[in-house]
Amino acid sequence: MKAGQLREVVLVGGGHSHVQVLEQFATQSPPGSRLTLVVDTPIAVYSGMVPGFVAGQYRQQELEIDVGRLAGLAGARLVVSKAVGVDAQERQILLEDGASVSYDIASFDIGSRLAGHDLPGVSQYSATTRPIGRFIEQVDQIIRKARDHDPATPFRVVVVGAGAGGIELAFTLQQRLQEETSTSVQMLILQNQTDILGGYADSLVRRVYRRSRERGIQIECNRKVAAVEPEAVVLAEGERISCQAVVWVTGPASHSIFKESGLPTDRLGFVRVRSTLQVEEHDELFATGDCAALIDHPQTPKAGVYAVRQGPFITHNIRALIVGRPLRIYRPQDNFLALLNLGDGKALGTKWGRSVEGRWVMKLKDWIDRRFMRRFQEPL
Repeated sequence: MKAGQLREVVLVGGGHSHVQVLEQFATQSPPGSRLTLVVDTPIAVYSGMVPGFVAGQYRQQELEIDVGRLAGLAGARLVVSKAVGVDAQERQILLEDGASVSYDIASFDIGSRLAGHDLPGVSQYSATTRPIGRFIEQVDQIIRKARDHDPATPFRVVVVGAGAGGIELAFTLQQRLQEETSTSVQMLILQNQTDILGGYADSLVRRVYRRSRERGIQIECNRKVAAVEPEAVVLAEGERISCQAVVWVTGPASHSIFKESGLPTDRLGFVRVRSTLQVEEHDELFATGDCAALIDHPQTPKAGVYAVRQGPFITHNIRALIVGRPLRIYRPQDNFLALLNLGDGKALGTKWGRSVEGRWVMKLKDWIDRRFMRRFQEPL
């Protein structure tokens, strides 16, 4: 690179880490650099507040971050297009519209897809939590459908997936439907593993089962869904379960962009990154959040809290690479506070193997979420 030439820094995706990069660059832009943000939509949705939106506790605007506005404050060029490839040799981000963006340094924060999304009927006949912006619209469709439903028969919703997201959405959607419709609601959670909430504390699992019995939410494990029909789910063994709505909240799956671009990936297709968040064998490429797999910590869960914690590290390391300073090492926390919204003003919480519940837990969750969002919604 010639002396005095600007270094092209490209952020791909507006996830929980990259919004922090934009926030910090708006305060102090690194010298000798030019920033570009590539997103398929200029509005990012904060996933931590989505269950609250489903329950009717938040307005849609309260969970949205205008990344286009943040890009403008950071002096970044905004490119609204989906990234579909990386030419690492020529240092080009390839876009869906056929254009490309050159980079000297690039970072990916594009989240993950949903496991099983390609199964028959899933994308056509279910509300899928990725992309999350579209899911917000699909929730409103379910509410309208329930309002128009014959009150003489129950309105059945099948939630596929019993991780933290599936549990939260089952409870919050049930609460919303009961408050805003006159029909009875049947909520069924299907899990293809032996139990719910894999990796979480046993005490939290017991609390969820107890609350589900009290709320009339049915949970069935070892039930693998093979297809979704207009008003039914079809299980792998051939059983067909009738329903009026399906919510697809399965585990994370990788985006194809990394493997198809020849970048190092793990066996599931997530791009491999070192503890500096640099892509293996590519010092000029970074990846953060759910799209990445940490080489030194391969068991790190795909959870938004890690993307939030990685924000300061990715910000520092991009700056450091620009000016030639040492990069910081990211080490994921051994445990994190998980808070599950039940939709009725109460929440469950867990950390260090213990669990709690109550209205105060929901107040804590609301305070944490609103504090995070104020950073990006209010003037910097």
